[in-house]
Amino acid sequence: MADLQTVLAEAVRLNRDISRFLKVSTYPEYDDLSGLDIDFSDGEQLLLLDELWRVAGKLADVQERIAYLSQPVTETSRLRKGTAGKYRTAKGHFYDCRSSIEALVTDEYHAVPYWTRTTVEHNGEDYYLVGYKDLPMNGLRVRVRPAT
Repeated sequence: MADLQTVLAEAVRLNRDISRFLKVSTYPEYDDLSGLDIDFSDGEQLLLLDELWRVAGKLADVQERIAYLSQPVTETSRLRKGTAGKYRTAKGHFYDCRSSIEALVTDEYHAVPYWTRTTVEHNGEDYYLVGYKDLPMNGLRVRVRPAT
């Protein structure tokens, strides 16, 4: 039976093929397939364009997630609220609205605390983790990886 590290290694190899596909599709340049030569009077090509655009969008998301998991953890720290109201790690990495964050959380579904990747939002009073509104940010254990 394969383990998670074997699956991650396969995902990294797959990511190379995804990158080649996306480059040929022109998706990274345009966020769509508008860089391709398309005959807009051909119904078959319009179907292919529409379906491949959907595929490219999903593959771009997969590519980003695999790239993220491939990055090493550079800091594990607890968040502290700064004077500007933003939360920071010990090394100064800060979080505000729409920031991606990897945090150690607990919930009623898992028997142990686990790492999750989510985003930060603000409710008008304070920042919170999307999907974990009741979890206090101050003192929250987080991990930082380099941006992909």
